[in-house]
Amino acid sequence: MKYGLIYDSTYCHITCQYLRDCIPNGDCVRFDFGILKSNAEMKQLLETAAQQGDMPDVLLFEVCCPGLPRGLTNAPIPTACLDVDTFGWTDFRLKWAMLFDCVFTWHPSCVPLFQDAGHPNVHALPHAVDARFYSGADAQAERPYEIGFVGNFGLPQYIIRDRVNLVLVRRFRTNDFQKRYTKEETAKVYERSKIVVNVSRSEFPSEANMRCYEAMAAGALLMTEMPTELTEWGFREGEHFVGWRSEEEIPRLVQEFLQNDGVRAKIAQAGQVRTLEGFTFQKCMETINRVMAGNHERLLAPARHWSDEAIHLLYLNYYHRFQLSGAALAEFRLLRKAGTRAYWKGLPTALKSLRHAMKSSLM
Repeated sequence: MKYGLIYDSTYCHITCQYLRDCIPNGDCVRFDFGILKSNAEMKQLLETAAQQGDMPDVLLFEVCCPGLPRGLTNAPIPTACLDVDTFGWTDFRLKWAMLFDCVFTWHPSCVPLFQDAGHPNVHALPHAVDARFYSGADAQAERPYEIGFVGNFGLPQYIIRDRVNLVLVRRFRTNDFQKRYTKEETAKVYERSKIVVNVSRSEFPSEANMRCYEAMAAGALLMTEMPTELTEWGFREGEHFVGWRSEEEIPRLVQEFLQNDGVRAKIAQAGQVRTLEGFTFQKCMETINRVMAGNHERLLAPARHWSDEAIHLLYLNYYHRFQLSGAALAEFRLLRKAGTRAYWKGLPTALKSLRHAMKSSLM
């Protein structure tokens, strides 16, 4: 199956980036909105691909890409959106998803939200690891870091994480928490770490983010807040990972498991086996292949049956949300042609986009 990847190389979620890395170049056609117009016509993009002998079988769109190809509801091939971080702007994401024939969300608890909103084809994928960089390192091997950490810090959603990490750095041997690491370097850090303490974003603390899987795949003992999405994927507390319930107890738990290498290694190894067996980006692509092949090219996007007015309003909303003022105003001009009612519905959003465009031009 050949995929048409719709993304922006200047802005992309790291999970989507790692998923893309697992698709062989010969199996994908790239539509990079870091180069294309933010409201490029899908029909023209597909015609160009066909002329070059590179027509995709399926289109994959990364939600929150700063661009949205027009004409998705008329696409002759199935479309799917990759919706990472559904917990942010959820109401808008539920609406945008209606443009696509299939939805993939990275949060099992969000599947019923899309279904209740009226989408008939929703599936969950886990955050995962690139299996090429995890060789099943021995959980009992010598590991110089008592605590390992790779990730973002210094932002409002990471206040608790920053506070926890400050305590851990002062009390335990760690890698350089402030350094930026590549995917390959991250694997090496965790393979040299006995324990990885995960503190997810404050607006969605139960998220089983990529760090959870990277830590377990590397044979480190994962400690993460309870409740956690990991249990929705079949991981069990005390068997595959250790849960914490207050930030105050974290140093004590770390010390406890550092003093008991046997228990630490047993839990870490169980988490490693389960992660490498079923939670890799390669497995995620197998799931996407299976789902899209199983659809038998059915075009299930609810918006394929919507009025022009409703579709224009949805595009206008997307362009406005991502501050794509030119695309938003162009969409509003099309909306005006749909009738007076459509004009008045879209006017407030169009005015907001116009104000943003004027403000940006004066900066």
